[in-house]
Order: sequence, then structure tokens, then C-alpha cells
Amino acid sequence: MLQFGALAILSAEQYAPDANITSASDAIWWTYVTITTVGYGDHYPVTNGGRIVGILVMTAGVGLFGTLSGFLANAFLTPPSQTGTEEPVDADASDPKAQLAAIKRMLDEQEKSIARLRAQVEEVDKLL
Repeated sequence: MLQFGALAILSAEQYAPDANITSASDAIWWTYVTITTVGYGDHYPVTNGGRIVGILVMTAGVGLFGTLSGFLANAFLTPPSQTGTEEPVDADASDPKAQLAAIKRMLDEQEKSIARLRAQVEEVDKLL
């Protein structure tokens, strides 16, 4: 996006009479501060084509950082997985006793989790 934006804004602005984005370094700087939504105002498009490029770069920047924020939030808020600790219920579909034993183990784990949660809720109630 940085390269596309810089090339597009430079091609739209470099020959405009009042343009202040006339070099590659100006174009890269303008594109970077626009993608990051900082927009210092030291460089800005003056042509209609440059403003359209600005709209595209700003929209892409908001989408990029929104997506990054979503990934980070998901990584921080997702509980750690417990892979390998649970046995699938249908491991041996032909043996009902094995299935029943697996279900009982899962139920015991669930009851322990509920007991821990109740204890935590009681602690919070005491603090309040």
C-alpha cells in the first residue's frame, strides 16, 4: 500500500502548479503519515486525482490498523487451549462403556470448573 500510494500520488501531483508533493521522498512521507492516519499537513494533495488517491490510502490505513487491532485483541482475549487433554467422545463408537466413561470424565472436569468459578464469584462478592 505504501508503494502504490506513493507512486499514485506522485503521478497525480508532480506536475500540478501548486503541488507540494513533487519528489519520491515527499510521496513516501505523505503516504506513510496518511496510512497511519497521523496526517501532519505538511504535504497534501491539491489535484482531484491526488485527493482520490488520498481517500483510498486513508481507507486502506484504517482497514489495515483495524485488522491489526482485531488480531491483537483476539490473541489477548482468547483463552489458552487445552489440546491433548480431552479425549473425544466418539473415540470408540462401538464400545458404549468407553463412551460413557469419557462422558463422565468430561462431566467431572465441567463440575470442577463450575466449582472454581463459584469460588471466584464468592471472592468477588466479598470484595464488593
